[in-house]
Amino acid sequence: PLPAAAEAAGSTGSSPSVGSAAAAFRDGGLSTANALVEAVEGALGSTALGRGDGAESPVVLSDEICLVPGKPVVRVEAAPGNARRIFTGIDVVALGCDVEEMVWATLTDYQNLAKVVPNLVSNTVLSAEAHVGARLQQVGAARLGGVATFTAQTTLDVREYRHGLPPNMEADHLDGQAEQASAREIGAALPLRDGVFPRPYSISSLPHRDITMKAVGGDFRHYQGVWRMQSLPGCAPPGHTAMRLTYSVELSPRAWVPIALIEGNVARTLGENLEAIRDFVVEQGECCQVEDEGREESDEAR
Repeated sequence: PLPAAAEAAGSTGSSPSVGSAAAAFRDGGLSTANALVEAVEGALGSTALGRGDGAESPVVLSDEICLVPGKPVVRVEAAPGNARRIFTGIDVVALGCDVEEMVWATLTDYQNLAKVVPNLVSNTVLSAEAHVGARLQQVGAARLGGVATFTAQTTLDVREYRHGLPPNMEADHLDGQAEQASAREIGAALPLRDGVFPRPYSISSLPHRDITMKAVGGDFRHYQGVWRMQSLPGCAPPGHTAMRLTYSVELSPRAWVPIALIEGNVARTLGENLEAIRDFVVEQGECCQVEDEGREESDEAR
């Protein structure tokens, strides 16, 4: 679902100060929204969206560790030109049902995405084909530094890959031990390539599923991202299932919109979207557990 990047066209003279709004993003950032990764020191307390000296969000998320419950991990990297790559991830644990299947069903229920994703003002399914994907027209809304509300419209081609993206469609993975500086240097030099999606934030030898989203019209010069879903059996308490949901996106707004102005808002909105999806799925899982228990009681009564 489209992370409502602010449509800032014409905004440079409208708010009290574009500079102060951009500074508010950089300074406020996701200081309360970055989660710890247990094996990574210093991942908490980011005030610069994973970009500054004191904000070293993990380069990748490994299935060998479980994210601390709570907020998503968010990482922002520079890309050539007026562009950014943003990586987000969250672990989802639910009682009863297959949580990975539930997340997949939620993200491919295209008609009802706006009921789950909080920033979507509208979500219109222009066309859809079962088990293949859809074309969506979305309008997202977000607040820009608490000053004003901006919207962005995007037409997206969505494709489903139940067995993961073909290797030629995703950028090379970085090693989990890659140093922060080298990772950022690689990203800053890596060109935006249409149809080659940013590296998924999660690395794993386990099976996974992907959903790609690529803009074919709207308020972005370039926008493409990939959802990745994978089970995490080692992170599930008894009676539960666990999975990791990540979203990696690269985006470049129209030339008149400086990316530094909106990157914080995009990153924050992505984190909120992941939390909303998690909360929705967890609630559904609890309902599933109630249904299962009721079915068992009925069977016993017979």
